Amino acid sequence: MSMNKKRIKDLQYLLKKEKLDALVVSRPLEQAFLTGFAMDGYLMLVSRNESWAFMPKMLLDHFRSKVDFVNASASENLLESVAARAKENRFRKTAFEPAAETYLRGRFWKKSGFREIKGLTAGLRAVKQGEEISILRRSCHIAAHTFRIIKPRIKPGRTEISVARELEDLMQSMGAKGPSFNLIVGFGPDSALPHHESSERPLKKNETVLLDFGCVYNGYCSDITRTYFMGKPAGEFKKVYSLVEAAQKAGVKKVKAGVCAREVDKTCRDHLAEAGYGQYFIHGTGHGVGLEIHEAPTLNTKSEEVLKAGMAVTVEPGIYLYGKFGVRIEDSVLVKNNGCEILTK
Repeated sequence: MSMNKKRIKDLQYLLKKEKLDALVVSRPLEQAFLTGFAMDGYLMLVSRNESWAFMPKMLLDHFRSKVDFVNASASENLLESVAARAKENRFRKTAFEPAAETYLRGRFWKKSGFREIKGLTAGLRAVKQGEEISILRRSCHIAAHTFRIIKPRIKPGRTEISVARELEDLMQSMGAKGPSFNLIVGFGPDSALPHHESSERPLKKNETVLLDFGCVYNGYCSDITRTYFMGKPAGEFKKVYSLVEAAQKAGVKKVKAGVCAREVDKTCRDHLAEAGYGQYFIHGTGHGVGLEIHEAPTLNTKSEEVLKAGMAVTVEPGIYLYGKFGVRIEDSVLVKNNGCEILTK
């Protein structure tokens, strides 16, 4: 059985478990996850036993040539076709993902008697299997290798934006499609802004360098952050870096199947708080990575999710001293039964 066919089977199992008759899948990313067909412009309806795709006629032959396990048909009104199929099959409990819909389309589904439900396909995507893991490893390897190449090329006088562009070029030269998000290059006080926008600011002597970047390889994202000092680091930087490094290592050590995601966050957070820097750790410890740069699970103080083998998550504690510098260290890791594998080594 192909990976895509298995994913539809897994979704059908979830429908039975959730006591749903069918689910509308309208988000292109999740349609591609289920079918392997990555073009926009069609809708899917997946029931407990069958699956359908409704699309403009111009897509039909292309879709059928690549996907032989979904019933495909041409339609001039995709929404009406989905609703008619659900009615014809007497699906009383048909659901849709509210976050994937526009206001008007959501209203249409509700008028058709469909109900809102969150996260069914996202839950499937959280655990990576087979080839997904190999692709994710490659994506992360590209990012990690890029850092080793670019670090010696970053010298005083270079601008943040020039480094960001070279990061993109290097990753693409190794097979990446492009960056997985807007890359963050922060020099000096800019490194204290977690979501800094890379600028024309040049690097000066004796300043912090923070690089937060990643790439998309065969559809899968990587995420890595490295911080270091250009020149001779002052005592405060060395202290902060040492604390973040220890917190990050403790967080990575905590990651394994069966652990609640918030416990990883707590491990990192407690380490920094005990050293008197808790107020300077101003974001969650991590997030899932895969087809999207931010996906399930979330590693923060409120997370109720339990880590499972096959999940890929980031561990990225940081300390941000506004107006001075920031330190963040981040690795993408693969959750295993007895620990985790660091993918961004």
